[in-house]
Amino acid sequence: MLSNRHETFRYEFSPPLQCNFNIKLENELEKVSHYGNAEIRNISPHGLMFSTNLNIPKKWDMIKVNIKFTLEEMEFLVSGHFRWKKEFMGIYSYGVLLDNDNEVEKNIINQLKRYSKKKHNLPLD
Repeated sequence: MLSNRHETFRYEFSPPLQCNFNIKLENELEKVSHYGNAEIRNISPHGLMFSTNLNIPKKWDMIKVNIKFTLEEMEFLVSGHFRWKKEFMGIYSYGVLLDNDNEVEKNIINQLKRYSKKKHNLPLD
């Protein structure tokens, strides 16, 4: 399965969530790119979609991506692999399958709940 955009729990950001990312080759882990700017469009505990003006080559079986973002009070540094790419008017969108463990998945869910409640002016538990 290339992507799971129909996953039960996927949060769409409006406006998008700012993030930074870098890439590295799987067989040359010491060679890491500088961080680039991007925007997370949606996220689930297992994956996300981000957009950037950077065109990343489709050698995805060899590339690992690291993504840094802050959601509510928690900073995240997640890693994963590209699954798909789309281009529209010079903006590239990428689907990323995350290599999260259960703890990171739980933290993403909890912070998304807090984020959504604040955005909709609902009481926090």
